[in-house]
Amino acid sequence: MSVDEEGARPGRPAGRPSTAAAGQLEEDLLDAALGVFLAGGFQAASMEAIARAAGVTKRTLYRRAPDKQALFREVVGRHAQRAGAPALRRIQGETLEERLKVASDVMLAWFLQPASLALYRTIIAEAGRHPDLGRLAEAPFREAAEAIAAILADGDARSPEQVELGAQLFLRLITAEPLDKAIQAIEPPGTSPEKRARAHAAVDFFLVGWRNW
Repeated sequence: MSVDEEGARPGRPAGRPSTAAAGQLEEDLLDAALGVFLAGGFQAASMEAIARAAGVTKRTLYRRAPDKQALFREVVGRHAQRAGAPALRRIQGETLEERLKVASDVMLAWFLQPASLALYRTIIAEAGRHPDLGRLAEAPFREAAEAIAAILADGDARSPEQVELGAQLFLRLITAEPLDKAIQAIEPPGTSPEKRARAHAAVDFFLVGWRNW
């Protein structure tokens, strides 16, 4: 893709973009960054390659993010918002069991989609050389745990510490096995009736302990 001297794609109007155009440019840039990161990994990706894929100059890209790690952090955060984090915060249901089973469906759809798995693999592969990236792997889990804690705390008299621990245990109980199997290619990406049924059984198991704790 050719890029003109000002860093705009051919056909983009010159001058200050409208709000809509600026928003689209943002989406295009992060889409391009995601593609470059997933194609070659974090270490091999360069700001130059990302700028070229997005159709902008490096100067434009550096105005958007000070370095590659900051850009990668934004890519991971945006993916979480697109993949399931907002849906997890809007769960409705008559009973705690219903809400947690809906939450388990949302989490499986979020964590097991191909882009989520690819980002997770990229983070784990690079964590030894870039320790700060390892903490990025926890960010989606932390966001999910906060949403689960809000569900558990609704009408419950337990302490915030107990609710937080319960949410963390629930999250691992639901996601650990299917995520590990997908990462190792033992099972394919995505959800299935069998995976959902297994997760719902895990919810029932969790609730026995939660109600008697």
